[in-house]
Amino acid sequence: MTTPPTTSQLPDPPVPETPCKVALVQINNSFSGQNYLPYACGLMEGYTKKFSGRPERYEFLPPIYKRIRVEAAVAHLHGADVLGFSSYEWNEKLSLAVARRLKGRKPGVLIVFGGPQVPDRTEPFLRAHPFIDVAVNGEGEAAFTKLLDRYPSRDWAGIPNLSYLNDGKFVVQAKGPRIRDLADLPSPYLDGTFDRLMTLYPQENWIVLWETNRGCPFQCTFCDWGSATQAKVYQFDLERAFAEIAWFARKKIEFIFCCDANFGILARDIQIVEALAKSKADTGNPKAVSVQNTTHATAR
Repeated sequence: MTTPPTTSQLPDPPVPETPCKVALVQINNSFSGQNYLPYACGLMEGYTKKFSGRPERYEFLPPIYKRIRVEAAVAHLHGADVLGFSSYEWNEKLSLAVARRLKGRKPGVLIVFGGPQVPDRTEPFLRAHPFIDVAVNGEGEAAFTKLLDRYPSRDWAGIPNLSYLNDGKFVVQAKGPRIRDLADLPSPYLDGTFDRLMTLYPQENWIVLWETNRGCPFQCTFCDWGSATQAKVYQFDLERAFAEIAWFARKKIEFIFCCDANFGILARDIQIVEALAKSKADTGNPKAVSVQNTTHATAR
């Protein structure tokens, strides 16, 4: 008969792994007391939770979604282990100031920059801003998720779309393929990501950024879209677009900024306009939708 182990012989219980705290920053301009829901942040969070090998490791802190003072931003972000900045021309200087100040106070934090303001020739950018640990070129969802899954290791070898300095030596990884099946991208409107944010900040009046497709077949050098992709337009499912329109109406979203590079380029865009108009007629919202018309005008 086996003798049961005494208390002193029992193994120690496993120590729970400390979660990796992730904070995302997408500073947008505000209009008439209204603020954009941080769409890029929502996509990053949703993609990580769906495709990470260990999504339970990550605790996503509330994102920064509007202009606040640098000191306030640093205080908000100080608890993060990993910071991801979505950098555009209207927020680049403020984002860099926040990242620089935070790195000075918390040298161990991992700072990642992506977005259109990250240049294709990344080495001078990284050397000019040594507080940035990693830059992401192109679509960021898959690259950022793979980077998180390597953390706390600082070995980014083999992760597409990343550039960084390794002991002073510039390293650039090959470009990865674009996301062709856009169903892989969870909608932050439909998966609960923004419901949580809206509950956390009930005083805000929200407006939204919205994609119905991705890509641009043209090569206009003045444009972030064309110069970034120069490739086929991939489409989100119409059912998703209709479901998001219904969500916007339920949340009383008055203004939609459509991020499609060439709205009207696809025949189905008429169906989307009809769905928006019906939502307005039935619910009163949205009251306005802003689009970028297709470069080559058509009857649509």
